[in-house]
Amino acid sequence: MTRRRPLLLRLAAPTLLLTLALPLAACAGSTSTSDSGASGSSASDSGGADSGSEPAPAPDEGGDAALAQAEDGDAAGGDGAAGRAEPMQRAVVSTGRLDLRTDDVARARARALSLVQGWGGLVADEEASSDEGEVAYTTMTLRVPSERFAAAMTDLAGLGEVQDQSRSAEDVTTEVVDVGARVRAQERSVRRIEQLLAEAEDLGDVIAIESDLARRQADLDSLKSQQAYLDDQTSLSTISLTLDREPGDVPADDDATGFLAGLDSGWSALLAATTVLATAAGAVLPFAALVLVLGVPLLLVVRRRRGRGTPPAEAAA
Repeated sequence: MTRRRPLLLRLAAPTLLLTLALPLAACAGSTSTSDSGASGSSASDSGGADSGSEPAPAPDEGGDAALAQAEDGDAAGGDGAAGRAEPMQRAVVSTGRLDLRTDDVARARARALSLVQGWGGLVADEEASSDEGEVAYTTMTLRVPSERFAAAMTDLAGLGEVQDQSRSAEDVTTEVVDVGARVRAQERSVRRIEQLLAEAEDLGDVIAIESDLARRQADLDSLKSQQAYLDDQTSLSTISLTLDREPGDVPADDDATGFLAGLDSGWSALLAATTVLATAAGAVLPFAALVLVLGVPLLLVVRRRRGRGTPPAEAAA
């Protein structure tokens, strides 16, 4: 018995220590868990309190600033891209001239009209002449879209044999830009004068403002007329087309015979002889008139003298 007790005590001691350690560990775990929960709850409370108050300015303001900067950058980039993508378009006035010869003017004219209609152009002016019921000559002023000018010159040149061809181009970009700017400035000026007229109460002010408004409106109308003319000249090119008939071979006249041929020859000879006689008579007539004016009185004088010189015997006999 004395030997077993120490053995039992040695075996029971670890078991007792393990039994005591488990509740302590559980308590420690719960204490740490509760501490952690308290810390978490305090942190969440702190976070809740912070979330309930105004948000931190730094992140939001930074985000807004970044967004505004990004929008500004996009706008600037867009404007720059637009400026790069849309360069100033050149305004050019193109004119051309074609002189053609063809064996069928009517057919070439009809073909030219068909081409112009297909291009969306128009015939501004036309003059034609006919011979024995057929069109022998025509000149047309054609207006075609400026982007089709080169192709139009090429296609029209194929309607006949080219006798003369010319083309020219005038850059009026500066004039177009200048007139456009002046129109916009004048429109703003007219609007300001109209506003002043609406606010004017004194009769003298009203008369003066109306006079100034009329002058500015006239200037604006003149500028708009210039703008419309430039737009017409740059949007439609002008081509002067002339179609002429090919000169035909003139057959040689055969020797004519027969009654009609003799009659024609005789009539021609009579006309020629009459012409010669009339020419001779016209040449002699002034001298004949002079002879009559001077010769008749002289003849009368000579006869009188002869009558006075005759002897009386001869007279009695």
